[in-house]
Amino acid sequence: MPTKPMTIFLICAFVMLAIAGCAAVKPTAALNLLVPSGGYSKQQFSYGSNRRQALDIYTPKTSSPKIPIVFVYGGAWRTGDKQDFAFVAQALTSLGHPVIIPDYRRFPQVQFPAFINDVADAIRFVDQTNSSLPKPFTEYILMGHSAGAHTAALLAADSRYLRERGVRAQLKGLIGIAGPYDLPMKDPEVEPVFNTSTADRTKVVSNVRPGMPPTLLLHGLLDRRVKPFHTERFNDVLKKNGNSVTTRLYKGVNHTKIIGSLAVPLRFLNNSFEDVKGFLSRYN
Repeated sequence: MPTKPMTIFLICAFVMLAIAGCAAVKPTAALNLLVPSGGYSKQQFSYGSNRRQALDIYTPKTSSPKIPIVFVYGGAWRTGDKQDFAFVAQALTSLGHPVIIPDYRRFPQVQFPAFINDVADAIRFVDQTNSSLPKPFTEYILMGHSAGAHTAALLAADSRYLRERGVRAQLKGLIGIAGPYDLPMKDPEVEPVFNTSTADRTKVVSNVRPGMPPTLLLHGLLDRRVKPFHTERFNDVLKKNGNSVTTRLYKGVNHTKIIGSLAVPLRFLNNSFEDVKGFLSRYN
């Protein structure tokens, strides 16, 4: 367990990120150093020719691994690296789930939908090769935070992306953490990334359909980076279309604490890990 001063340092780092309006990035290196690393093995693969088209697969050291989880990190479509989120992989592998974390090309190198297609291509790569997985990749769960939650949710809502990229495995669940599901298309941060794409193509709430997989939505009520109304609207549209959805809104929690608290040292901050654990308990 970390010392009390180190825990205070980590909390302060996340608070500073929240004030700056950033997604959880380099301070996660401190978290990665403080979480256990002996419960999984890790392998790296390339799924495309660009250096950003790479992924890490974390395999739990268990004789009965569960359904794999593809985690998509955030960063406003501009920042983030897969190695920054080893603490998320540790949390999920501790529950018995193999974890796939892809990098993807970012703005300004690319615009929408290139980064959506990259994540779909990463899933297709695992689908076709079964690399490093203890059993065939026939089903999986999508999970994402912030901009990554938008990508994960859009892949779940608009099946064209996965189908057109040749993904055969079945999507069995979705976990969205603090995602911008009702994109403000004229926002100066959003508009250049999505360019002339229509709201109907880019907004998750505009693509919800009946028959989507069971969904868990988490959001902090103190989130100033991505306002909680995004999750509330997504929840409402999912229910109106007859889909199964569980939503948890946390008092006193901001945009970074909600993802940081998946790590062992910060789980006292809120119940995000326990709620993810509860949702995943339905899967083998």
